[in-house]
Amino acid sequence: MTFDADFLAKLRRRDPATCTWFVFTFTPILEAKLRYKFRDHSAIEDMVNETFCRVLIQVDKNAVRDAAQFGSFVRGVCDNVAKEWIRRNGAAVGWPEALEPTDRAPAVDQLLADKELRELVRRELRNLTPEEEKLITEIYFQGRDRGDLARERGITKSGLNVRLHRALNRLRNLLRKTFGENQI
Repeated sequence: MTFDADFLAKLRRRDPATCTWFVFTFTPILEAKLRYKFRDHSAIEDMVNETFCRVLIQVDKNAVRDAAQFGSFVRGVCDNVAKEWIRRNGAAVGWPEALEPTDRAPAVDQLLADKELRELVRRELRNLTPEEEKLITEIYFQGRDRGDLARERGITKSGLNVRLHRALNRLRNLLRKTFGENQI
């Protein structure tokens, strides 16, 4: 929704529909924002209520400079409330051990499978033409820029992409012959 001076005037008059919309719209946004820093639900609820209170005070004082940026203003007030809560109550409490976020690093067996798959692909690359093998290796294994590779070869980037597409199709067909249709 776009906010305007009329919306702020309705909030200042405490129009029931506008106030209800304001609270119901921003409550989940603010709660989600605070859940990243805090685990205490009652503290989150207190901070959301404090945010609404401070925002309405600022609206009453005509302190909102740009009505179009009202959503950002509300989130900024929430940030300030959270910072004050941390100063008053100490650092944010970490998650209990049972609720620790899972490790995002891939499992060792997945790394081994990926390494084996790379070796199989490298083996099949040798069955392509030297130019196709070099192109796929430079892009996917060395991470080279396609624009640089096109300039080195004296072709356009589109031309390089066509060559790459054809090389990948040939590689895919070789892999299908080796491992079967359903595996690739």
